[in-house]
Amino acid sequence: MTTRARFFLILFGVALALVVGLVVLRSTRQEITLASCEIAPGDWAEMVTSLLGDYAIPCTQFDLNSRSPGEFVNRVELNNYGLHDTMLKLEKPAGIYRILIVGDSFPQGWQVPLEQGFPYLLEQQLSRESGAQIEVVNLSVDAYGTDRELLLYSILGWRFQADLVLLAIYVGNDIQDNEIDLETRRYGYRLERPFFTLDNGALRLYGSPIYSPDLYPDSPAYRWLTEMQTQQGETPSENPPAVPRVVSDSPYTLEYPVELGLYLPEDAHWSNAWALTEALIVQVRDLAQEQGSRFAVVIIPDRRAVHTEDWAETLQQYPFLQGADPLAPVTRMEHVLASHDIPALNLVWTLRAWLSSNPDERLYYGGDGHFNSNGHAVTARRLSGWLRAEGLVP
Repeated sequence: MTTRARFFLILFGVALALVVGLVVLRSTRQEITLASCEIAPGDWAEMVTSLLGDYAIPCTQFDLNSRSPGEFVNRVELNNYGLHDTMLKLEKPAGIYRILIVGDSFPQGWQVPLEQGFPYLLEQQLSRESGAQIEVVNLSVDAYGTDRELLLYSILGWRFQADLVLLAIYVGNDIQDNEIDLETRRYGYRLERPFFTLDNGALRLYGSPIYSPDLYPDSPAYRWLTEMQTQQGETPSENPPAVPRVVSDSPYTLEYPVELGLYLPEDAHWSNAWALTEALIVQVRDLAQEQGSRFAVVIIPDRRAVHTEDWAETLQQYPFLQGADPLAPVTRMEHVLASHDIPALNLVWTLRAWLSSNPDERLYYGGDGHFNSNGHAVTARRLSGWLRAEGLVP
């Protein structure tokens, strides 16, 4: 079987898994190949799909429908790297300052047209305001936590030769998704994917295929990945938390969403999730800097920290959250990053300020939970000003 045939066979399996709902953020869809698009050459596609499994098919389009009827229907077109971005080349053109955004479904922005997503808007605003040639590459994949974003960077992201790596952290579920047992409780089964644990404070990788360390010997990020792969141990047994209790096995239903544990008194799983997330962020920073890139973080709050009516609705549905602070997760993340001297923008205050001047508008879709076009536009404007003020762009 040829490499190309193996690649499409892998991608077929990924698409099939998506259709049956492996990833809850994606709706069932029919993918159509874009005639004007050619998958980017090289070994990246086969390596990404073998490492991470769940990765969108390049050069396809589909309609994304909101889980809440009438909220949005968006035609999504994926580029030659399977990303919600314009067509890309790995080689950075001369004279270009390249920003690589690494994140999940928030910067990915499938809920709005490409031109309304904050990575695209950020590129336009920075280029216009600074007068420099700036390119923003949107390396963001839905349902990924910081753990899989780290792996994606180590296998593909570093190859874009970014001047700045901007890690987008969505506190609404990234911390939960990084802890395999919390994620297992959320879905009712352990996803077949690589994951990390902390072993005496050090990251340890499990469930990853092993690549040749000689393939990219000059890349610190790739060398780190192959070292982690050769040191991985036997996958530990499942140990999902006892709460929230499962109220139905078919369909799998929990007493309350796992991510609401962010606002409850911390148990061992959540304590581990925060420590693991901190170690993962520091590792992304270290690899980016070793590759010659600068590093910064943008903190994206959950809608409950921005829209007071969303928090009130949550309290009404789950009264045990009375007394919890909807700002606690973003505040804690801000303190974690400050302790490592990592430049970070906490968007919660910008988003809240915009709402105070536009009380009849929304920044997040109420049902879907992601940014609408307003949320993306406000984020792009704030990011542009912050990056320039911090001296992170020309």
